[in-house]
Amino acid sequence: MVLMLMLGFVAGAAWQLSSPYSDPHESTPRPPVPRTDLPVPERATISLFEQASPSVAFITTTGLRRDRFSLQLTEIPQGTGSGFLWDSLENVVTNFHVIQNADRAQVTLADQTTWPARLVGAAPEKDLAVLQIDAPKTVLRPVPLGTSDDLRVGQSVYAIGNPFGPDQTLTTGVISTLGCVRGCWLLHSCRCGGLGRA
Repeated sequence: MVLMLMLGFVAGAAWQLSSPYSDPHESTPRPPVPRTDLPVPERATISLFEQASPSVAFITTTGLRRDRFSLQLTEIPQGTGSGFLWDSLENVVTNFHVIQNADRAQVTLADQTTWPARLVGAAPEKDLAVLQIDAPKTVLRPVPLGTSDDLRVGQSVYAIGNPFGPDQTLTTGVISTLGCVRGCWLLHSCRCGGLGRA
């Protein structure tokens, strides 16, 4: 067994010495090719991301569970998701499923400051929820608002999120249809979870 290992070691060393990839002159790094100017559409996408991403927030939720033996409350991580600053009144819009059945929520802004949040409104049928934080206005960067009245099928769509925490994400798509959601998007007081009773 020892003899076989020794033979294998010698054979491997001999192969490495005879290999064309073992030449030390071949290991010098090649200089990178200078990048040409980015195409105009790419520059527009980068600019859009840099302008809108400071409005994107990272949301974490926890639930409270009581130990059946000690009767002590334990905070259990429940979920994470993305949101965005709606206005300068500290309102943060997110998906309802992110905060559903949560007892507590925290909002981390783009500057990495974290703030306790309370639920102030929800539309579960639209998967929408509004949280409110108590942060100074100097750290708030509400997202610029647009209109959907003049959208056209085939237009580009960009979704900026922060579902995992440290880094933001960007994904693209196109508008495939119009008018698939009807009625008003009304936000109402929610008493559907412990977060709403805070």
